[in-house]
Amino acid sequence: MSTMEQVEKNLASADRSGVGTMTEEELALVAQAREAYLSLMAVPCTGCQYCLSCPQGVAIPNVLGVYNEGRMFGEDHARAMYKWIDEKNRGDQCIECGECLEKCPQHIEIPEWMKKVHEALSHQSEA
Repeated sequence: MSTMEQVEKNLASADRSGVGTMTEEELALVAQAREAYLSLMAVPCTGCQYCLSCPQGVAIPNVLGVYNEGRMFGEDHARAMYKWIDEKNRGDQCIECGECLEKCPQHIEIPEWMKKVHEALSHQSEA
């Protein structure tokens, strides 16, 4: 906010907001947007980090998050983001010990996804 008018408009907007102020149509639109977003996710990872700490140092939520972003923004984007994850924390470091499986409340087959994600994102696309 850079003017008093903007401050006043934001205050008025805040006064109109609160629990129970959305209409049924607005709630339906939010639910529709949520479903559209969730349909783009390949892996139902919430990023809760219960799967950590991985004994091999795999950054499980980051790896899965990058893969999901690839579904939304394209594989080239995901490959670029995967390169930002330190090599010692990428999916190929998973030794399938299963510790993460016991901790994941989403019951994600994490070792399988680590292999799949690394294979999909560690190589350049054939252009």
